[in-house]
Amino acid sequence: MKKLLIVAGYFVLAGLVFAAALWFTLVSAVRGGVVTVPDVTGVPLSVAERRLEKAGLHGSAKDNQTVYSDFVKLGAVAIQDPPAGSKVKPARIVDLVLSRGSKREVIPDLSGLSLPDAAEMISTYQLRLTGVARAFDDRTEGTVISQAPTAGSSGIVDNRVKLLVSRGKQPLAFLMPDFRGQLLTRVKKKLNRRGIRYIVKTFANQIEDENVLFVKEQYPLPGYRVFSEQTITLQVVKREAF
Repeated sequence: MKKLLIVAGYFVLAGLVFAAALWFTLVSAVRGGVVTVPDVTGVPLSVAERRLEKAGLHGSAKDNQTVYSDFVKLGAVAIQDPPAGSKVKPARIVDLVLSRGSKREVIPDLSGLSLPDAAEMISTYQLRLTGVARAFDDRTEGTVISQAPTAGSSGIVDNRVKLLVSRGKQPLAFLMPDFRGQLLTRVKKKLNRRGIRYIVKTFANQIEDENVLFVKEQYPLPGYRVFSEQTITLQVVKREAF
């Protein structure tokens, strides 16, 4: 009985070895006719076709099969099917979809435009306005001084645009003089020459003959640092009121 079991075990083991050998033989026979699809994305069509032919495959790109891409330049392969690394039979056709380039055009020149007009153009070019800084400049307030990226740059890598916009001319700074006790007409002439805005107030809220009015108080006070764009307040009275 023991001998019979040994013989039976031998035949079972031999059968398993035979089955395994047959399986590996079949797999090898099948895999012997398989090639690996190379990666041809990002290269021109002619280069992609040569790489595929070298691997025993054929590339096919149809004129009506193109796609916009922000990362693959115009005319290069954007998509391939089957993808790179796939195992396929020789002479298999690999479908290639070429890039139409970025849908966005070259970044326009925005300098000299008003901020609303520049923002509208940025939107038209499918870009994004992500920052606005302001600085004093001889240009009219609200006018674009410069931009980043600069005009003519490609919008493929980054579609964000930042602008530097004019705040207008920088106001002149000066120390506030002491006008107290001076004749109003004389003070007004000084302020007008400097282009400084001012308002005049009397205790009765009514200006009489300016030739008899004198500055009693002023705001800002003498010695304060002020700018030409500020408005100065002069409080005046008749000489008799001092």
